[in-house]
Amino acid sequence: MKNIVFIALQLSQPRCIKRITAIYSAGIPIKIYGFDSGLYNENLKDLPFPIERLIKRDKNISRIKKIISFAKSIHQILHENNRNCIFYLFGFEITAIAKILGCKNYIYEEADISATRIKNPIIRQLLIFYDKFLYRKAQLVISTSEGFIKYLFGNKEVPKNIILQPNKLNTYFTENIRKAVILNYNSTYSKIKFGFVGLIRYPNTIIRFAKIIGKKFPEHEFHFYGDTEKQEYIDNELLSYKNIFFHGHFKNPQDLLSIYNSIDINVVCYDTKSENVKIAEPNKLYESVYFYTPIVVSKGTFLAEKVKSMDIGFEIDCSENQEIYNFIKQLTAEKLQSIITNMTKIHIKDLIDDPTKLINNIKEKM
Repeated sequence: MKNIVFIALQLSQPRCIKRITAIYSAGIPIKIYGFDSGLYNENLKDLPFPIERLIKRDKNISRIKKIISFAKSIHQILHENNRNCIFYLFGFEITAIAKILGCKNYIYEEADISATRIKNPIIRQLLIFYDKFLYRKAQLVISTSEGFIKYLFGNKEVPKNIILQPNKLNTYFTENIRKAVILNYNSTYSKIKFGFVGLIRYPNTIIRFAKIIGKKFPEHEFHFYGDTEKQEYIDNELLSYKNIFFHGHFKNPQDLLSIYNSIDINVVCYDTKSENVKIAEPNKLYESVYFYTPIVVSKGTFLAEKVKSMDIGFEIDCSENQEIYNFIKQLTAEKLQSIITNMTKIHIKDLIDDPTKLINNIKEKM
């Protein structure tokens, strides 16, 4: 039997750990290499699988130096594992470099379309073309959003090797862990606890939302859970508000129950200046439903379409102060309880990751 050799851009990312754990638990022999930028490191404690090598990377170096550093490390990993294996590559950057370096037998998992971040339209189109090339040459492609597939291929024929694997909850979660919900329609929600769970970023939307709470709604609270992408996002104004709280890093999935028990509304208003945000299907969708926590998302996104179709939250333009203010002013207990009622009707099996199809496909390649 062949080995599956994982190479992860950020090994501590919960999605990577979830995927590796599922394949390891299926009895498939694996080796794991990963890069580490210092984020989500609580998640690296007590892993159920061994790590071959964890490669520290400097987030502050230039893009060119970063690519060269990745290429050196990936070249060494490919050289060490050049026989009887299939490489499982997380992300466009890793996959693109590995392919250039001669990797042929690979599985490609894409959770972000990196080309969307490139402003130059010619370079962006070249990267999209190469991304589609990587799809077609892979033994399997795991896409975490239907929006990615539509973006890349539109109405054209979609490669047959793609498995749509939305970023649903870890199989760690069961009905017994799901938080209890008391549907009290007489509740006034006099203090609403808004929360953001994850890597703290998006100053134009998430930080803006929190500042409106701090400045205009002292009766409510905003809670941040997670590391900060850039420390300058947490400026003096944000720190000055007594109803804004920072709880720091947490362990995923173990700490999610206590976090969602502490908030009433999950704010997932990512900045739509990023094209990737418009087409992604983040795990916060499934976390919110599982924990019966109404969700607020950005207008004009694939996520907003999902939230609207399931009737489990709100879509607003979080880049506008007035729209945030108006949204909060019109919140009522009846609206929130109606959403929670809708969430209780969604079966747990629709929220938990099912790796069966992926694992069966991998075993066929072995």
